[in-house]
Amino acid sequence: MILDTGTVDADVELRADVCVIGSGAGGAVAAAELAEAGYSVVLVEDGPYLHGEDFVQREEVMYPRLYREGGTRATADYTVLVSQGRAVGGSTVVSFCLCVRPPRPLLGYWSRHLGLAGLEHEAMHPFFRRVEKRIGAQRILPEQVNGNSAKLRQGSEKLGYRGYIPLHNRVDCLLTGFCALGCTYDRKGDMLTTYVPAASRAGAVIVPDCEITQVRTDKGRVTGAVGVFRRSRTGTEHALTVTARVVVLAAGAINSPRIWRQSRLPDQADAVGRNLRLQPQVVVTALYPEPVESWKGIPQGYVVDEFLTMGGRSAGSGYLLVPAFAHPVAAASMLPGYGDEHRELMGLYPRLGAIAVLLHDHTRGRLELEEAGPPAVSYRLGGSDEDRLLDALAKAADISFAAGAEKVFLPYNQMVTITKRGAYQPIRDRGVRVNDPLFLSYQPQGTLRMGRDRRKAVVDPNGEAHAVRGLFVADASVFPTSVAVPAQVTVMALATRTAQHIVDHADRYF
Repeated sequence: MILDTGTVDADVELRADVCVIGSGAGGAVAAAELAEAGYSVVLVEDGPYLHGEDFVQREEVMYPRLYREGGTRATADYTVLVSQGRAVGGSTVVSFCLCVRPPRPLLGYWSRHLGLAGLEHEAMHPFFRRVEKRIGAQRILPEQVNGNSAKLRQGSEKLGYRGYIPLHNRVDCLLTGFCALGCTYDRKGDMLTTYVPAASRAGAVIVPDCEITQVRTDKGRVTGAVGVFRRSRTGTEHALTVTARVVVLAAGAINSPRIWRQSRLPDQADAVGRNLRLQPQVVVTALYPEPVESWKGIPQGYVVDEFLTMGGRSAGSGYLLVPAFAHPVAAASMLPGYGDEHRELMGLYPRLGAIAVLLHDHTRGRLELEEAGPPAVSYRLGGSDEDRLLDALAKAADISFAAGAEKVFLPYNQMVTITKRGAYQPIRDRGVRVNDPLFLSYQPQGTLRMGRDRRKAVVDPNGEAHAVRGLFVADASVFPTSVAVPAQVTVMALATRTAQHIVDHADRYF
């Protein structure tokens, strides 16, 4: 059942075995798995319940409707723009649907060197297979690779760089290209169309438009959560109280720590809000002699992983290169230059292609958390990450020229243009400065990290809080390092594993 919050005219009290906070890749999975196992579940989401006809394919309407803070939450010095979904289904509703497992060596590093037994690839494989099947993950067909993705593939293959056509979770895609604005045609296998309906069919109560403000505990164990309806029949902010013996916190790596701090939950490791990884992205744009029409079709149909180095006694390093493009409003915000220069570049829109650098970062940021108000994000790229980013800009330019580009535009605030391959002194000259280039982040992670040692980590390897019985975290907050690839499948698999742990040890909680 999905509660119509437009009918709420008084405070609401609910009782369940489990309260899940957040309906994205972690929360929706946990809710469905636990409801299907026979437990009563209340799933609370602070965003609205939207679907089908609500996704009107207009940027000025959908960004405020679907994204937290309209997609414009920035770090304190505006160095990184953090964009997250805010609706039933979370960021999966606005995702580009890439289904990529974390590298096998990274899981091995988490397991062997960080003491997180059970996270090695062999142990995680059943959970990956389960979620991939439920969301309909399948290989993008060669004929579905759009013009922009084809340029990345052409250039990288010409230079001998390793890459592949990835899996995605779309069914009978109509190739309209509006993935970032929600799918009008319900062709995504996102949480809105898969796990949330499954949870509802199994008896879960879905509560949208309600912001959880506090997780409640008593004598070291969780007792439920309280929140405020942001939409009601009367226009009044009525209260929601959920009494539960298990709470799954899955509000994302920015908001889960906020709720933790507002709830005054224990932080023995002084780690809540720390260890923030953003997997920052920058976009290198290229001008081709012929129309590319990058906004059409599946946005990301090819991945270059040649420069992602994994293995050994470290979490790995490097970056992925993926196609990147957007509809005009978002594209204009990403393109460099000002005034007439920017206008001229937008006039070339049909001939532009773009490559995004997805950095496997080692930089550790943090959230500045107050008991009230949104967190301030503090993150400044440093150390070897800067060197890898500059290398990535050169490699993206190489690939673009190999694919036939006439010019390459670097992702700085001012217009910095490269007209031939190898003329990369401007990259070395400008380097990385504050707010130049402006980084994008769609996958914050690590702020409630998992670990066996309660002196260093917030939750244990099953996602349960070290200091609060029955409180679990099931989102990218738990990642001990950057996951190196698009995060949705990893979050879903870990949430499935956490739900299975709760079911297998039900006598501890219920």
